[in-house]
Amino acid sequence: MRRPSFVAVVSTLVLLGLWAPLGVVVANSLNADELLVGWDGFTTRWYEEALSDARVRDAFVTSMQVAALSTVLAVGIALTASLWARRASSRGRGLLDASTYMRIILPETVIAIGLFLMLRRFGVELGLATVVIGHVVFNSAYATIVLQARFATLTPELEEAAADLGATPWRTFRRVTLPGILPALLVAALLVFTFSLDDVVTSLFLGGTNTETLPVLLFGMIRIRVTPEVNAIGVLIMLATVSLLALAAALIGLRNAAGSSLRRAEPEESSA
Repeated sequence: MRRPSFVAVVSTLVLLGLWAPLGVVVANSLNADELLVGWDGFTTRWYEEALSDARVRDAFVTSMQVAALSTVLAVGIALTASLWARRASSRGRGLLDASTYMRIILPETVIAIGLFLMLRRFGVELGLATVVIGHVVFNSAYATIVLQARFATLTPELEEAAADLGATPWRTFRRVTLPGILPALLVAALLVFTFSLDDVVTSLFLGGTNTETLPVLLFGMIRIRVTPEVNAIGVLIMLATVSLLALAAALIGLRNAAGSSLRRAEPEESSA
């Protein structure tokens, strides 16, 4: 038998490093031992405690609100910037690319501190709105990269043909451009939502004393010790993220299936 290659060994170690901690979290969330020093039997008690904890529920609702608002705003800004960049000068596109990559290269702590100092300078009270602003500033860069990559593969011929046939700019965007970039929009929205849902640094700096997201709550809970309830909350967050991914994949699959059916029906109608 051939011995495994170096690449196969490294790939296996990477996969173990990725999935083994998740397996440990899942196992600890079902462990009846409160101190997690050993396996004391199977239980779902920690999920019941996590779901019945009012502070956890409030933090989860806050996280969902922040993630939803930041997703809408970040994707909207990214879409507007990407549409503008298609017809902008090379200098304008360079400035957009520089500002986009700068937000990714700079440490999130630096951006969060800068936003905190600026908001406090103008007397803005920290809360839900400031957390959303921080998430939009950071996550809109990722959405812009995803949408620009999709726009780079689109040719302008279809849009020009729609304009030649009398379609208004809005109708051209709605009937031609939007269907072409819809998968990228879903991917960008899912990416921004996930990043916003598990963000700690920006939420910690800009949340103040009145806004506590679920990651910030977990960060405070593990300072003393890691309880099985913390593991249960982590599993619930993971399930929510995976569910969103499955929903996005299903929507893209349904769209592709509908498009394939439409393309098959067109030759049949023309031949008839």
